[in-house]
Amino acid sequence: MILNIDNLGTVKSARIDLSKKLTLFCGKNSTGKTYVSYILHAFLTQPKVFRLDSAKKLARQIMENHSFQIEKSIIDEWLSKNCREVMNQLGSVFAISDKTKEKLFSDFNLSVDFTDNDYQYAIDNTVIDIQISDSQYVWKIEKKAGEVQVRVECNVDDASVMSAESFRLNNLLCNIFRDLTLGKDSGVRMLTVERNSIYTFKTELSLSRNELIDRIQSQSDKSEIDIVDIINSSSRRYPLAVRSSLRVANDLENVQKAESPYADLSKQIEENILCGEVSMTKNGDVEFHAKNMLKSKRLPFHLSSSIVKTMASLVVYLRHMARPSDTLIIDEPEMNFHPDVQVVLARIFAILVNKGLKVVISTHSDYIVREFNNLIMAGAIAAKGDMETVTELGYTENMLIQQNELSVLLFKLVKRNTVNTYSLEINDEGFAVESIDDTIQKQNFTAETLYAALCSEEK
Repeated sequence: MILNIDNLGTVKSARIDLSKKLTLFCGKNSTGKTYVSYILHAFLTQPKVFRLDSAKKLARQIMENHSFQIEKSIIDEWLSKNCREVMNQLGSVFAISDKTKEKLFSDFNLSVDFTDNDYQYAIDNTVIDIQISDSQYVWKIEKKAGEVQVRVECNVDDASVMSAESFRLNNLLCNIFRDLTLGKDSGVRMLTVERNSIYTFKTELSLSRNELIDRIQSQSDKSEIDIVDIINSSSRRYPLAVRSSLRVANDLENVQKAESPYADLSKQIEENILCGEVSMTKNGDVEFHAKNMLKSKRLPFHLSSSIVKTMASLVVYLRHMARPSDTLIIDEPEMNFHPDVQVVLARIFAILVNKGLKVVISTHSDYIVREFNNLIMAGAIAAKGDMETVTELGYTENMLIQQNELSVLLFKLVKRNTVNTYSLEINDEGFAVESIDDTIQKQNFTAETLYAALCSEEK
């Protein structure tokens, strides 16, 4: 399944293969990588309930047979409406006004290529066996692998509940189609470049407080303030991805109660990179305890080092929130990190991919790119039966990257205010990012020229 992004500001077009386990966005600054990441995050985020045109047909099937048939045309409709929702909410996605949205993104379009093969894969691999309860109704939904029929049972035989106009039924259908296309129980988490200050200033940045201020201010010129409008409106103080991070930061009291199957990797980051432990108080305040400190001593988060502040969001996500089939989007994971840390991070991302997480990275780091290339070559060598060489270099099997599971998009400014994206070729040796390689070659040439001149003067 391909997500098509067209005319997103300066980005002429971008094609993102959502089936890839690891996706890299590479390119110079100000070429739209973060823009595209925001759109991907918005598309994958749990959508609102859509009024499906097919709802009447599906409702009739459910009332008559307690089941409905999954048709590709209905999935196409759901995907189209999800794209339309993102396009309609662009102001909220980027935290801009409607006027600015029209000025910058008037030609923006979002669409999905969902092929017959994608449809068949969804039918063959999606299994649904869930029970949903609310104060009044209990729904049971079942779908077996390879079957096009979805059984829907409700404890109340009420035609209004099963009608096309029913909010509950529309909500149910939208969640089913989301599972079919994006993966059952899949979630998305984006760690933006603001992550190094989210926990430090979470009180000052309080989403609920600022949303209330924004909404009251927007109505300050009215004779009467409409409370309902305030409640239903959406703040645009921060982009959608940042607001999501703020919600997590302000709910750490509850977030820390859950444990993720990826908690061992958060421990690995603490031991091998941070040399200490990121912890939370009962009230959800983040602290840091370094290895060389007394057990009773913990640093307030604002006094911890830049690497701790930047890495804490990833630690919390892996320890408490990450689930298989989730998509993790990280903008510039190399931020504030020494090269040796960047290499370790690349290996951790590879392990995450091999443990069922999808990872999307926007990076300028030659160290991360080179380490991914090493992991691709190591994977090719291991596939030929030479695991000994790979192991001797410090790699384990769960780090190796298969080239067909990776996608690399190069963002390139081709003329003023126009950025094209190119899907880079990947082989057993990895891939080459020209915008990074060109800079390194220029530096090498300059250094060699200066060194030669220096040596000749000494003679």
